[in-house]
Amino acid sequence: MKIPILSYHSISNEDCPLSLNLTEFEKQLFFFKKNNFQSVHFNEIKDLSSKKIIITFDDGYKDLIINALPLLKKYNFKATCFIISDLIGKKNIWDELNTSIKDKELMNLSDIHFWLKNGMCVGSHSKNHKKLTLLNKKDAIDEIVSSKDELETLTGKSINSFCYPYGLHNESIVNIVKEKYDSAYTTNRSRFDPARHDKYKLPRIDMGKTISNFKLYLKFFTPYEDIL
Repeated sequence: MKIPILSYHSISNEDCPLSLNLTEFEKQLFFFKKNNFQSVHFNEIKDLSSKKIIITFDDGYKDLIINALPLLKKYNFKATCFIISDLIGKKNIWDELNTSIKDKELMNLSDIHFWLKNGMCVGSHSKNHKKLTLLNKKDAIDEIVSSKDELETLTGKSINSFCYPYGLHNESIVNIVKEKYDSAYTTNRSRFDPARHDKYKLPRIDMGKTISNFKLYLKFFTPYEDIL
């Protein structure tokens, strides 16, 4: 059985291409619960005998604490949020040239601790959300490795997963990640198949948009997402 890894950013009713509205997010969670999906973290995959999903959020927007967390708890799901270590408590400055995306507040350290206290998990999304494939090796190592060290110091937790900013990676970047992390997430489209996918190039399903119930069925019960 394949495991869908879900990709979200912001959960909010504001008019922003990064944001999924609360009604739609709850509709999706209800679909997963109704169809007996169990949410797990990647390191908790022990077998494929039951239906599992992995829920992930990129960037660490503050609205996850306000809007997403209560709904995750309502349906008894857990999730991983990928944090940008140098931008904790700041804003999405990497989007400042994109006029369709407004300034959005990121979680502060207190928010992150609250997220963790409620059974959620944290991974690294680098130090500054730079395009890693455009950096020299020294700067790429700093973005990838230092973010893990900083997050572990701040949270007191082991940071074992990494998410490539913009989904950008190459052999050199992947090799750096392999030295420090147990798994890494891309923006490649597919359900995760342990027999087929490298755990440092994990594919995900983009869920951050309005999706009909029929489309949800296609994504989770057919090869629809697996066709490259």
